[in-house]
Amino acid sequence: MKVAQEILDAAAADPNSPAWEQIWNGPSPDGTWDLPEPAILPWLARTCSAFSRRERVEVLTLAGVVAQAADAASRTLYAQEIAFLRALACDGLTNEAFHDFTFVGLQQAVLGLDGEKVWSSELSHINGGEAELECPACESELLLCLEPGESTIEPGLSSELAQRLHDEAVQAGREFVATSLTKLFGRFTCPECRTTFNIADQVASGSAE
Repeated sequence: MKVAQEILDAAAADPNSPAWEQIWNGPSPDGTWDLPEPAILPWLARTCSAFSRRERVEVLTLAGVVAQAADAASRTLYAQEIAFLRALACDGLTNEAFHDFTFVGLQQAVLGLDGEKVWSSELSHINGGEAELECPACESELLLCLEPGESTIEPGLSSELAQRLHDEAVQAGREFVATSLTKLFGRFTCPECRTTFNIADQVASGSAE
């Protein structure tokens, strides 16, 4: 979806402008709703450079979504802008004033800018506090609480990416996020069939459906 120049101008002039909602959710020619085209990435990079750290959070979130959906040719074409936006998102991870919710959103932005297809979206389970999935053996529907506290989840970090995200949270003093990550990437035993499985594998499997 191409975005009209007057909408871009209004958004660049004010981080709180309603134009941002139009950029996020503008209609495509067939009447559906679609994301901006990857060609918007240079504009997002320029706009971010003019905004404060707090003002640019939503812009970086959008950039992550756009970059994640971009094809290989577009990612190559806009590699410099993607790298710049990623650096700004990483900088935001060090801002102690941000809420944990914002921290996780910036982690998602970084993943999207990296082109990561699953966890750039599914990491939102940390902010939601739960994960809904199926047992891989008996297909029982399960709703697992990911928040710190008493739990039947066996904590873990089942991949290199999980370890990286956890390290980021620990280094930033985000204890709540770090603990929640060990649950999302931990193991669970189904109460119906007693099968033990990696939670993240089932979340990723559901994402692919």
